[in-house]
Amino acid sequence: MKLNVCSKLCKECPFSANSPKGWLGSHSLRGVLDAQNDEKLFSCHLARKENMSGEEIEAGQVKICRGYVASATKSGIVFGEDEVNGPELRRLQDLIASEDKEEPSIILSQEEFVVHHARARPDLTKILKISKEELLRRQGLAPAPEPTES
Repeated sequence: MKLNVCSKLCKECPFSANSPKGWLGSHSLRGVLDAQNDEKLFSCHLARKENMSGEEIEAGQVKICRGYVASATKSGIVFGEDEVNGPELRRLQDLIASEDKEEPSIILSQEEFVVHHARARPDLTKILKISKEELLRRQGLAPAPEPTES
């Protein structure tokens, strides 16, 4: 496997704060989040073609979405756990981080992605499958942990 990634973030990339709200093409909100969490390959919407195969993505003929990888990074997801896709996705994650091309405020974290693309005010704890405490921690709103005695 030799994955390729887009050289820059597309104007209408769904992982960009500048993208049209609610537009995910044929994908569902849950499907996109699951793909990130499960280290699935996610091609750039501009590179997609009819009858595209997984082999074309794996061979680098169809590029992986740069925003997808950057969004995972901003969300605290570190690729590399999945035996099949993990190592290559991690290589792309490291490459994108080293290039430092994207303004962090433009990339949507998973939480921001849900708010940006959901049609109604979502319950992020259910969509992201995390506790209320974890959501507050991710949003920087969790109370400071109790000091431990040493």
